[in-house]
Amino acid sequence: MYNILWSVSVLLIFLGILLAGAGAFLKFFAQKNEVYKGRAEARVVDIVTEPRKGAASLSEFRNYQVAVFEFYAEGHLIKVRDSADTYPCPYYRGQKVRIAYDESAPEHFQIEDRNLFYQLGSAANILSACFILAGFLLFFMYASGVRI
Repeated sequence: MYNILWSVSVLLIFLGILLAGAGAFLKFFAQKNEVYKGRAEARVVDIVTEPRKGAASLSEFRNYQVAVFEFYAEGHLIKVRDSADTYPCPYYRGQKVRIAYDESAPEHFQIEDRNLFYQLGSAANILSACFILAGFLLFFMYASGVRI
């Protein structure tokens, strides 16, 4: 009966290896398709409320909040505003955010945590580690002769 432990452990380890490969591919794909190569840690220095324009001004929330980021690029202090139209602002004053910016024009930037492929790759890597650990645990149970 405990041969099932062997089969399940091999299956979990195999799935874990596949997920690790998929996670590495997703992270590589995310890095390859990045628009900006410069990296910095920005700090939210202000949150500004602005009125919406056009048809959006007729909605229930007539204003939106914009985070103002400050970071150093090539030794120069750069102050930029987030382009997201949100209310309330997802950031708070003093919060640190990782960003990618254009090295030739640092005012063009992208917040790093918004990259879906990188997040999926990280999730796949975490799941692969869990599968591989569970597979080895079941294998050691099989090797020690545990019966279910």
